[in-house]
Amino acid sequence: MTSPAPRIRPERFYKADDTGVTWDMSPRPSGTGVLNLSGDLKPGWLGRLSSNLSSNKISILNGTALKHSPLRWDASFEVASDPGSAVTFKEFNPLPAVTGTTERVASPPLNLSDYQVEYSTRHGGSIYTEISGADCIGFLYGVLRIFSFYSLFPTELEISTKGKTALDRFWLKGIGASVPEKDDISALHRRLSTMLSGKA
Repeated sequence: MTSPAPRIRPERFYKADDTGVTWDMSPRPSGTGVLNLSGDLKPGWLGRLSSNLSSNKISILNGTALKHSPLRWDASFEVASDPGSAVTFKEFNPLPAVTGTTERVASPPLNLSDYQVEYSTRHGGSIYTEISGADCIGFLYGVLRIFSFYSLFPTELEISTKGKTALDRFWLKGIGASVPEKDDISALHRRLSTMLSGKA
């Protein structure tokens, strides 16, 4: 019987105070880290977080996030510092990003290879969106900017990177967690179709 892997103590850990957010950054033997976040993450937190990570040349490799209620998110992301990063993931503090209002970088050009947009009954009615494309610093941030343009916001997401390709899945809701309409699906479909390789 295989013995369980030793638990790696978090490199940094922050207990919730008036921000209502807890987080820790745990290093992995592979050289990457796992950023865990939980609590009252304000609207737009994911865009601000991905923007701040990008500005520090820290990539999100894989991860998940789920909104349980208007006041509760749980998220976990595997991150890695890119060559030339002035701030390594071990030094990165996510709180100014997730509790603040500032986005740090411009949205990068995205080169999509495929996408899927359809209605889902998940979360009481949402838009399931699957996007794949050439991975780059700020890929997630760029995708989130597109969603926000149509007033669509993730309530659940799964992020993965395979080689040089990003494959991200989202369940999107409207403003105030409203159920998106058919027009929202059509508009998002049209926008993503213009971003496929060779069409942008």
